[in-house]
Amino acid sequence: MQTSAILFTGGDIWDGRSERRYRGEIRIEGNRIRAVAKGSGELPRDGATTIDCTGATLMPGLIEAHGHLPFPAGQTYFTQLEDTPIEELVLATVYNAKLMLDCGFTGVIGAGSPRLRVELAVRNEINAGRLAGPRILASSPTLTTTGGLNDTAQLHQGRSPCAMVIDGPVEARRAVRTSYREGVDVIKVNISGDDLVGRPPGRTVTMAEDEVAAIAQTARMLGLKLVTHARATESIKSALRNGFDIIHHADFCDSEAFDMFEARKASVFTSPSLGFLHNLRYEAAAFGFTKEAIEHMGVPAHMESTIASHRELRHRGVRTLIGGDYGIPWQPHGTNARDIEHLVKYLDYSPVEALRCATQYGAQAMGQGHELGLIEAGYLADLLVVEKDPTTDVTLLQDAKNLRAIVKDGQVHKAAKGVGS
Repeated sequence: MQTSAILFTGGDIWDGRSERRYRGEIRIEGNRIRAVAKGSGELPRDGATTIDCTGATLMPGLIEAHGHLPFPAGQTYFTQLEDTPIEELVLATVYNAKLMLDCGFTGVIGAGSPRLRVELAVRNEINAGRLAGPRILASSPTLTTTGGLNDTAQLHQGRSPCAMVIDGPVEARRAVRTSYREGVDVIKVNISGDDLVGRPPGRTVTMAEDEVAAIAQTARMLGLKLVTHARATESIKSALRNGFDIIHHADFCDSEAFDMFEARKASVFTSPSLGFLHNLRYEAAAFGFTKEAIEHMGVPAHMESTIASHRELRHRGVRTLIGGDYGIPWQPHGTNARDIEHLVKYLDYSPVEALRCATQYGAQAMGQGHELGLIEAGYLADLLVVEKDPTTDVTLLQDAKNLRAIVKDGQVHKAAKGVGS
């Protein structure tokens, strides 16, 4: 639905800042929120399509901060990404981008595109209005080292890793510059391993300090955002020393890491990826992860460490984002909003605090906190109309049927049948 002005009436507004909803109206003109008013009948009706929000809540669109849009559905083995033709990866990205928007996500921050131009090509088509999807900060392939996480090459066969394998500062700078030349927004770096793959494990640092520093220095010169996979304690500290914007996982913090996080709390974000650990521990049996296998992999202890680390980071005032490595078989795309509930359940966030992580903080992490993530006059018109009250029940956002309307950049992507007049 395209219209020059839209008026949302009859509902309650959660603007992203307030602790509670309030009855109000919103008028959109073009791609911006023109006015927000408390009460009803306060805003002009002239020339506007009206959307009745009675019984619903208007709120900012959701932002996924750990996006893997190119991951195809139905992966059955670890190196399937490497074996998937680039054409199919592009199609998977197109499909998943629309699915994410259908589920209320109006923004996604990439966290490693399996091939360099896959994510950014789809971003460009969305920005041009030819494809449906969220706002995307397109990522480079993961930068890793020989033997690091995502280096799946082996001497006896010719597999091409879904990563940019660098060794030394010169190769690190070249990888960043190549990614910049091709048009990415984000540089994704694996500084540690991951227990799921076994070798290198999550507590192992796989990238040297001079390599991390070269990546970070070059990315900052070029105005690119820096995000990292960092589980090991020293990998977290390396990312903090080198000014990374988003530190994914941050599972094994020590007191020094907590202090470093707190010192940078005005400029750094973290995402605990609880969705990955929760689903692996409790919902992945059908995919071969038996209880015995989960215990052998150390998932329960790992999850407890993640919870303890992120409770302390919350106490230190570090901003948390949602993003749980969705896009793998036991946690498919479209279920990402479960991460909001995980913040409430595991980290003791209130529902409103968790919603703020999924909206306002996500916009700040995208570098658009001045015009996204809140419902305010002058902001870009990315918003949802959600049945009932997600500020008391965040699980409402897990079912797309509860999204009465989805608006991105002032355009109505979805409106319930009969909505609008």
